[in-house]
Amino acid sequence: MSFCPSSVSFSEVHSAKRVEAASKALGETVVRRLVAFALFLMGAKREEIAQHLSIPVGTLYSLLTRITQLGLPAIEDRRRGHSEFLPSVQLETPALEVTKTESAFVLDFGGEDRVVSVPATNALQAKVFLLTLEQSGLLERNRVADLLGYSPAHVARMARQMAEGDVPALLDKRQGQKENYRITPDVKAELVQQFAVDVIARGKTSGEAIAAELQERCSIVVPARTVRHHLARMGLSAIRDTLPQLVAAVKKTSDQSSNT
Repeated sequence: MSFCPSSVSFSEVHSAKRVEAASKALGETVVRRLVAFALFLMGAKREEIAQHLSIPVGTLYSLLTRITQLGLPAIEDRRRGHSEFLPSVQLETPALEVTKTESAFVLDFGGEDRVVSVPATNALQAKVFLLTLEQSGLLERNRVADLLGYSPAHVARMARQMAEGDVPALLDKRQGQKENYRITPDVKAELVQQFAVDVIARGKTSGEAIAAELQERCSIVVPARTVRHHLARMGLSAIRDTLPQLVAAVKKTSDQSSNT
């Protein structure tokens, strides 16, 4: 089939209208390049095409070379951000997979080098990361609840707290209270002494009783919860029952020695 038919008639009026419409839709530069390529296919000389369309000969040569190498995109205006001739590429969003091991939360975003690991010991970091993914719609609330060991309602509450008060809203408010009541060696000595007195004299004691007695006797203010914590930490709670028995036995032995 010949691409240079001698029997085809041309209308300058129709041509002007069609070129104007095409220029509005595609841009004048694109239309000029299409016509140049069409004339080239029909067998016209390159120099005559360049002269007829007012295109530098070198530019026309480059255009024809690019079309051969790149295809239709070579005809487009390269200043455009995307191609109108090529179908748009649909990027598939990789599925997010989250697993929990003994040592870490592992988030796999799909593909190589797209894995994030958060140490299980970094509880706050893991909580913030997972809540952020939930808020972004990348993780289901039920899945976050399962990973953190909370109920979905509690996860929703934490997400709301973080959105309103940033990360500090997730901190355990009791932690700051613990820091306000540091037990110095002197306070610890008084605590042990009061424990011993209570157990030996009364046969029993409690965190509330010791806290009240320390405040009254020494003007030391320590919460009952902190007292219980340190009693357990030093192992004193375990000798609450045996200490009076031991004191009684030692006293009996001492009395017997004095009488002999």
